[in-house]
Amino acid sequence: MAVSELDRIMTEIKAKYPVEVVPLNIGARTLQVIQLKDLGGYIEQLVDAEPVACLDLPFWAKVWEASFVLAHFIGRQPAVPGRRILEIGAGIGIVGVHAALCGHDITITDNNDDALLFARAHVLLNGCPQAAVRHLDWRIPDLEQPYDMILGADVVYDRRSYGDLVRFLKRALAPDGIIFLAKNEQFQATAFLAALTESFEFKQTVQTIRSQDRSERISLFAIRPKKFDRGR
Repeated sequence: MAVSELDRIMTEIKAKYPVEVVPLNIGARTLQVIQLKDLGGYIEQLVDAEPVACLDLPFWAKVWEASFVLAHFIGRQPAVPGRRILEIGAGIGIVGVHAALCGHDITITDNNDDALLFARAHVLLNGCPQAAVRHLDWRIPDLEQPYDMILGADVVYDRRSYGDLVRFLKRALAPDGIIFLAKNEQFQATAFLAALTESFEFKQTVQTIRSQDRSERISLFAIRPKKFDRGR
């Protein structure tokens, strides 16, 4: 029997990471999600083995609260035929996979090859192979045309990337498009918002995600080009 694409990807993932497949409920849907069995322990092992400055720690492998909020939000939006959606900094691609399952036309992107491996596995594991998965670097974006909607969860944690991100958003968004960014409130990102307001206007809402032992406040930003900038 021929080895399926999903089997091939899962074999590659398991050769590099100790993983398990677990269910994740988002709204009325249950996604199958590949997770590191002990992310904290795995990171500790990496830190013990190598100098921290040399490590590329796999924080992308976790489903963070901001991703859950954004996935739930986009899942409640009507799918519009012909509307092209781009997810940036997707990590393992949960937002994009959920969007695809809800009928949206989405391209899932990240700059980390291992994260993209997980994302490709997730689109196959959850039965939405129509979702595109591709590498994307904000600094040198390769875009054929702008997108009608851009999604991103926890993409503003590194202030060194703010300038590149704002320039990318200006280039990647259609003049009448909209951006939805979700972030944990612990990341203030004041400098990013200041840079953003030069060309964009936004509205912010805050949601609280509660678990058994803690709660997290998540900001959801709806961002549009300023009126004078829409004709660029």
